[in-house]
Amino acid sequence: MNDRFMPTAGHRESFFRALVEAAITAIVAVDAAGRIVEVNRKTEELFGHGRDALLGRSVEMLVPERYRAAHPGFVAGFMAAPSARPMGVGRELFALRRDGEEFPVEIGLSPFETGEGLFTLASIIDITDRRRADEARALLAAIVTSSPDAILSKSLDGTITSWNAAATQLFGFAADEVIGRSIHLILPPEQREEEADLLGRVGAGEYIPPFVTRRMHRDGGLIDVSMSLAPLRDHRGVVTGASSIVRDITVAKQRDAELRRSNAELEQFAYVASHDLQEPLRMVANYVELLARRYEGQLDERADKYIHYASDGARRMQRLVADLLSYSRVGSQSKPLVPLDSRAVVEDVIRSLGRAIRASGATVDVGALPMVLGDEVQLGQLFQNLVGNALKFRAEAPPVIRIAAVPQGGLWQFSVADNGIGMDMRFADRIFQMFQRLNERGKYDGSGIGLTIAKRIVERHGGLIWVDAELGRGTTFRFTLPAATREPPR
Repeated sequence: MNDRFMPTAGHRESFFRALVEAAITAIVAVDAAGRIVEVNRKTEELFGHGRDALLGRSVEMLVPERYRAAHPGFVAGFMAAPSARPMGVGRELFALRRDGEEFPVEIGLSPFETGEGLFTLASIIDITDRRRADEARALLAAIVTSSPDAILSKSLDGTITSWNAAATQLFGFAADEVIGRSIHLILPPEQREEEADLLGRVGAGEYIPPFVTRRMHRDGGLIDVSMSLAPLRDHRGVVTGASSIVRDITVAKQRDAELRRSNAELEQFAYVASHDLQEPLRMVANYVELLARRYEGQLDERADKYIHYASDGARRMQRLVADLLSYSRVGSQSKPLVPLDSRAVVEDVIRSLGRAIRASGATVDVGALPMVLGDEVQLGQLFQNLVGNALKFRAEAPPVIRIAAVPQGGLWQFSVADNGIGMDMRFADRIFQMFQRLNERGKYDGSGIGLTIAKRIVERHGGLIWVDAELGRGTTFRFTLPAATREPPR
C-alpha cells in the first residue's frame, strides 16, 4: 500500500500556494512589463510592504534609486533571452525596504510561461548577516596578514595550518614551505616537551597568556620570543587546534639587560658616593659643633649666626647622604622575597616608633594583615616611612593612624590612613619624586627622599603605590604587595 500524499488536481493549486507561502526566501512573480503579479508572505516581511501595496506596482519600487535608471534595460534584456540565472553572487546587489533602508541581496531569476504570457520568478535572499560575516573575516584576515607579530595556527598534533607574513620574516620559512608540516620545524629540541604540554592544555580549552620562551630560525639560530596560545574551535565548539601569536623580544631582552646593568652601576655609584661622603661630612659636622660650643658668645652676633647656619647645613647634609644611601640599598642590598607575616613587620615598626607615638598622643589601629611575599627589612622601612609621615604631618588633633589590607586578585592592597594635614591632590605625583617637598623647608624635618624610597620598595616587590588625600582632612597611602597564599587574612 502506498501511503505517500499526492495532491489531487483540485487541490494542487492550493498545495503549491501553501508551498510558496511557507518558503523561507522572498518570492516575487513579475510580468513582461515589470509589474509585480504575486508575492509570498516572506516578501512582505522582508520589504515591509503589504501584499496589496505590491501587486500591480512596478518591481522598481523594490530597487534603490541609484539603480533604477539601468533596471528597465536589464528587464528588457532578460525578457529577450530568458534563462535561469543568479544575481548578486560575488558582486554587490541591493534592494530597498519600505523605510528607505538598503540591504544586500542575492536573487535567483527563473522564467516561466503560462497561457497569459512570459513571467519571471525572483527568489530573493537577504544576505546582510552573510555580508557582515564576510567583512569580519576579511578584516580579520587583513589584520593577520599585516600584523607585525607572527601569527600561526596548528592542529592539536602540531601540524601547521596557517602562517602569516610576519612568521615568514621571523622564522625564515615561507608559508608554502611549512603548512602541512610539523611545528618541530621551529622548535629547539629542548622545547619539544614544553610544546606538547602547551598543546595538551589548549586541547582542554585553556588559553595560554603570553610567556617567554625560545624558538628556532631556519638557519638554526635561537630566537627569544613572547608567545600566547588560544584554542581554535569548529562549528560544534570542539577544540581542533591552536592559534599562536609570537613576538621577537631579542632586542627588548638586550635592552633590558643593558638597563639592568646601567641601573646596577648607578646604584653602586650612589652607594659608594653616599658611603664615602659620610666620613668627611661627619668630620665637618663635629668641628662645626665644637666651634659652636667653644666660641658661642665670644664672637659677635653675626659669627654666631654663621656658625649656626654651618652646623644646620652639615646636619641636613648628613641626613640627605644617609637617605641616599638607603635609597641605593633598595636595589643593591635587597634580599629574596619570602613568605612573611606583614602584621609582625608592622608591630615591630610600631615598637620602634613608640617614643614618637607616645609624644604625639597618637593612636595606631592595625587591622587583620595577611601573609605576603616580601623582604622583611625593606617592608619594615616602607611601613616606618608611611607611619612616620603620619606622625610628622599631623594636625592639631592627636594623630589617628589606621593600617589595613584587602585582597585584590593575587595581591593584597594595603592602606595607611591618617587624620593629618592632608594635601592638595594636584600635587599627588610630586610627592614620590626625589627631593620634592610640598611644605616649606624647616617646618618639617626630612630630606624629601622617604616616599621615593617607599615607592621603590613597593615596585621592587612588583606592586604599585598611590595616595588619596584631602587638604586639612588627612591622607591615605595605598600600595599592593604579592600574596604569599590565597587564603584570607586571619
